[in-house]
Amino acid sequence: MKSDSTTESDRQLYLDRALAAADWFVNSQANDLPAWDANGGRFLYYYYMPEGKSLYGIVWTHGRALFVLAEAYRITGDRRYLESAETGARYLFALQETDPHYAVTYGAFHERTPQADFGGTLDSAQAAAGLLVLYEATGNPDYLRRGRLFCQYLARTWRADYSFTFCTHHHEQRVEYYEDPWEVCIHACTAIPLWHLYRITGEGQHLHMVVDSAERILKCQRSDGALKWYSDTSKIDPSNPNHHWGHGEGEDRFSIVNDDGCVTVVLAAYMITGDVKYLDAMVAYADWTIHNLPQERPYNAFGIQAANVLDVGRASGMDYTPWVFDNLKTHCLDLQVVGSEDPKAEGGFRGEDEEGDGGVFGGTSLDYVPTRNTCYMAGLLFRLSGKGTGAGFSAWGLGGR
Repeated sequence: MKSDSTTESDRQLYLDRALAAADWFVNSQANDLPAWDANGGRFLYYYYMPEGKSLYGIVWTHGRALFVLAEAYRITGDRRYLESAETGARYLFALQETDPHYAVTYGAFHERTPQADFGGTLDSAQAAAGLLVLYEATGNPDYLRRGRLFCQYLARTWRADYSFTFCTHHHEQRVEYYEDPWEVCIHACTAIPLWHLYRITGEGQHLHMVVDSAERILKCQRSDGALKWYSDTSKIDPSNPNHHWGHGEGEDRFSIVNDDGCVTVVLAAYMITGDVKYLDAMVAYADWTIHNLPQERPYNAFGIQAANVLDVGRASGMDYTPWVFDNLKTHCLDLQVVGSEDPKAEGGFRGEDEEGDGGVFGGTSLDYVPTRNTCYMAGLLFRLSGKGTGAGFSAWGLGGR
């Protein structure tokens, strides 16, 4: 979405910054390991700058890396982005169960390594969405096949009372649901690859699950437009502040400040049904966002918040760009690592709040360059450049349709 106040020079700056984020994925990828090391080709979960330590990425971080790299490749045609994305995609291939003998988990992903039992469904959905986005960029039918396989797993295990599975247990060949069938707001973002599959292929047999997911998100919306973790917060205690929630006082500690793509799902439901209640709900969410956010922490949140309000503006005709530009320098551009000469840091965005104040290596949030923040910020900057959409976290997908 372009603002009348932005110049061509501004848009080029935003594109350059987004491509620098894509460069971070290329340059920090594990491509210098011995041939017998199974970590070859993995992207990073995050990088701890003070000591040069890193943590390898898992299923969802690889999906998000594909969002950024596929968009960078589509815009520039630079094969460095394609080669990096395809190398990373092969790690996702190793995580996905593609043997139909394993009928329960067929199409699902392992979470961290191919040998691990557990596979989180929401996390895996981001991997599947990444593969579908990469198909849009390349036309390689194997990416479509694998994205569709995961969508078929979702459809096979979806229940109208419980929605999507919480996880798969590959070794035991069983699936697990949340214990109560009440609405878990962010879990509804599992529907994102179902929407992307429809956009790409026109296969509409899964759309009822997208609409159901949007309904579950709306049940978590407060009267002021905010989204809560769960529909019934009386059943849970607020957590310590982290990368999703726990900030503020009282009921605000249940408010989501990083929604993992809820807007994508609800706007998709609006496009499917034409029912204005979905758009109205997202306008209320955008209004709440600009009146209450951003805040200093979590550092990663502004990227998705700003992307959300831009997408709601695109769908509704509202102009939220002044709020985005008022906060862009402090909450986005100033967090990007520039001029470090460290390939595992350069171009990435600082700020990791998953452990509360940082990551597993200690230090503080701003000592880390995580995939979470870098993906969100790149998606925002691609939007602001006028050249991109935000790929997987966009109801319009990679090509803007």
